Amino acid sequence: MCGILAWLNLDPPGDREALVARATDRMAHRGPDGSGVWVKGVMAMGHRRLSILDAEGGHQPMERREGALVLVFNGEIYNFEQIRDELSAKGALFRTRSDTEVILAAYEEWGTECVQRFVGMFAFALWDARKEVLWVVRDRLGIKPLYFWCGPNHQFACASEISPLFDLDLARAELNPQVLDAFFTLGYVPAPETMFRGIRKLEPGHELLVDRNGVTDRVYWDCANLTTEDWTETEARERLEPLLEDAVRHCLVSDVPLGAFLSGGLDSSAIVALMSKCGVDPVNTFTAGFSRPGEDSESEWAKVVADRFGCRHNLIDLKPEGFIESLGMMVSHAEEPLVEPSGIALYGLSKAARPHMTVMLSGEGADEVFGGYGLYRRMLIIEALHRRFPRPPSLPPWLNRNCGDALVKYTDWMRQPLEQRYRGTSALLTPGLRDRFYDPGFAEAAGTYLDDSFQRHFSRVSSCRDPLTRMLYVDMRTWLADDLLLKADKMTMAASVELRVPFLDHRLVECAFRLPASLKIRRNEGKWILKRIMEARIPKEVVWRRKMGFPVPVKKWFQESLRPVLREQLLDGDILPWIRRDAVVDLIENDRARTETRTRFLTSLLVLATWQRLYLK
Repeated sequence: MCGILAWLNLDPPGDREALVARATDRMAHRGPDGSGVWVKGVMAMGHRRLSILDAEGGHQPMERREGALVLVFNGEIYNFEQIRDELSAKGALFRTRSDTEVILAAYEEWGTECVQRFVGMFAFALWDARKEVLWVVRDRLGIKPLYFWCGPNHQFACASEISPLFDLDLARAELNPQVLDAFFTLGYVPAPETMFRGIRKLEPGHELLVDRNGVTDRVYWDCANLTTEDWTETEARERLEPLLEDAVRHCLVSDVPLGAFLSGGLDSSAIVALMSKCGVDPVNTFTAGFSRPGEDSESEWAKVVADRFGCRHNLIDLKPEGFIESLGMMVSHAEEPLVEPSGIALYGLSKAARPHMTVMLSGEGADEVFGGYGLYRRMLIIEALHRRFPRPPSLPPWLNRNCGDALVKYTDWMRQPLEQRYRGTSALLTPGLRDRFYDPGFAEAAGTYLDDSFQRHFSRVSSCRDPLTRMLYVDMRTWLADDLLLKADKMTMAASVELRVPFLDHRLVECAFRLPASLKIRRNEGKWILKRIMEARIPKEVVWRRKMGFPVPVKKWFQESLRPVLREQLLDGDILPWIRRDAVVDLIENDRARTETRTRFLTSLLVLATWQRLYLK
């Protein structure tokens, strides 16, 4: 796992090497084991390395054919040994055991089509000096982040993080107002935009070709058009079980110690069970807990699973006193504002694991692949009602202002078709709730980026697909890539830990996407087929219990020790554009009205205020 940077400048300044070195070193936490800079002609590259495979031979930037091809690469190609064997049979020569060299040789043999052969997580930039083309690629599901900037005179720069792009003196840290509504509604900014004006995210499954004529954005992988198969449960299990085991086995390829994050839920428990089956003995597991009794129910379940598989188990205690400081740390490393208090727990776990483990596995992605969120089931009920009653009456203005948040939200949902209604499992605000928090004029300033983003993804899913599959696809393209995986990468890399997510092996995702909806949700149970597969491997009470994840008791903390901090952070000064001050005061002071919606919106305000202080100065 690494930090990468590539800078194409047709009119290069004389001090590029120093600039690239400074920008690359900004990502030292992503790669504490080594660094490298390569500058020649119009191209400059930088790399920070976290050594996982071939510590001696995997240094980057890596050249092939005496600089004809140069690569900076972040991630892992799990099947690199098979590809290397195939290339060796064709006469290719290798001087290292690294997957980095395999990417270069594969490109030399197959061109940009070689990416179709890669199984893994990756973001890389490959400079072909012969064609004067920079090829920039992000993995199919967006496990590894990649940001880019396009400037005048065909300047282009990309990096694993945003801050290095500022260090190159190319872009300025300015607020991007068109994404504010998306942030407040979702708790993150959907790609390709970011909260910084002019800085964009390369979308999952996309590649860029950059040359003197500009930038071409192409899609090389998309599961939208896969057809649903009429598989029975037995047939589905026969296909899925080998893929699950193979995905975990791939993630065990490492020259350094590895372990697993264990929440005690189905997904992480399944990963631990499969690691044990693949021969990891003992599995080193790490779980977050809370210091106050009654605030922690997950760690007990994690211990049940750890005991079942004889794991070397570690429980890390979290305290509310460090929440605000940790929130600043989370926003600083994420660089984008994320309403993800669980990121604090993940960072704490990663710091605790780092002295012992360099690679950790986790269960991210299972809910989006197999239909695990309760919101999916509620949306399917609303979809059925909407088809029967497509135009229910709206709430009168006086009632809309005074009734509960849930009634407003569900009334809005009932009046909208799925494409307008569904904004992901993290969605906070519906049209009827926006007026409670936004100043007049906000909609005009924010524009239509939020709705445009979701309509773009819905349009890719054929209208004949069932509603559940359409929601899962949209979540994979938005919430999963731009929130969960961003948090997972940034928080683990902040502690110099590589995170691997077996459920997002693209072969497993493609198979799951073909499943009929009835094998994902059945008898009001999400992830039905995964639960049926795993109930013979892990305790049944773990398989069938209610989903929780990493709960962080923010609501209780806001009512108690953190209230003075909220007043100081949110009411002193004018740092929150277009948000009604009286609404903020009510959010802080009125405990009886502290619903889940309002707690999350208050957290959104706190996160954005923290981000502004850190980055906009």
